[in-house]
Amino acid sequence: MITTVGIVGVSGYTGQTLLRLLLSHPFFKVSRLFSTGYEGPIGAISPVFQGYSAPYVELFSLDRCDGLDLIFLAVPHTKAMALVPPLREAGIRVVDLSADFRLRDVGVYESYYGLQHEAPHLLPEAVYGLPEKYRDRIRSADMVAVPGCYATSMILGLLPMATTTNGPVVIDAKSGASGAGKTPKPGSLFCEVHDTLTAYATGTHRHTAEVVQETGVERVLVSPHVLPVDRGIEAALYMTGITMDQAALTDCYESYYKGQPFVQVMSPDTTPDLRLVQYSNRCVIIPKKVGEFAVVFSLIDNLVKGASGQAVQNANIMMGYDETSGLLGPII
Repeated sequence: MITTVGIVGVSGYTGQTLLRLLLSHPFFKVSRLFSTGYEGPIGAISPVFQGYSAPYVELFSLDRCDGLDLIFLAVPHTKAMALVPPLREAGIRVVDLSADFRLRDVGVYESYYGLQHEAPHLLPEAVYGLPEKYRDRIRSADMVAVPGCYATSMILGLLPMATTTNGPVVIDAKSGASGAGKTPKPGSLFCEVHDTLTAYATGTHRHTAEVVQETGVERVLVSPHVLPVDRGIEAALYMTGITMDQAALTDCYESYYKGQPFVQVMSPDTTPDLRLVQYSNRCVIIPKKVGEFAVVFSLIDNLVKGASGQAVQNANIMMGYDETSGLLGPII
């Protein structure tokens, strides 16, 4: 069975990564490409698609969504909440890559994002799209909210320890510059990120709310940094008061993620390296006991497992396909 899909927001990094994945997917047929500000051939804004058979990019209109089984929203945060209600009323299933439906408490959303939510009545319908935790709910979901990139790495790194520690947990997280999106910003320009390392939003980063919501660990301090690379996240989680030794710590993670196709727990002597995960839908976790500390490294590609790959993984589950479909090879 083939599922007919569309993408809203194909001019950005996540939208284009999503299109790469879907054009070679065995079960998804891309029949509509939408933008909120561009109309024309996709190859004109992303030369890599020249020569590929892809739909013409249209300005988004609900009338042009007839016949779609599912739609991916790769739009900026705060933009999806206006699109989702009419799409759901039309019976189209939604995979939203923005932050608009990730947080179940509307007050928490509004405090972190600084504006009033336009569709709070749909928050209970949205399933948080972390398959390692919500696979059964995703199977029957009509709307999935894909977790944030930092949040994915941090939550997967913390979940096995969530019932063991009540904090404090200090998370030192570093991301490639593509995590800031394609819209030009002074802090993400080449001359600003090249040959340096920059910390920002320490203690106030928006993805902290997702970590607290999904792990239940409230005493969390997140300090994110921008790396002078294009893609990849390494989150280092530091916990104290963990009495288990190295063998027990490793077993805790291996047991928790047994059977999870995209989470790989590696030995403590593994060097945390973004090349372990770049261009893949994998999350690599390296749990290490260092004296009184448990140090857990959690690595993902922010554009794949942190966004578009995880979106496809969710869509596979929603439509009843093997969740690894279209995701096992390197995503170049």
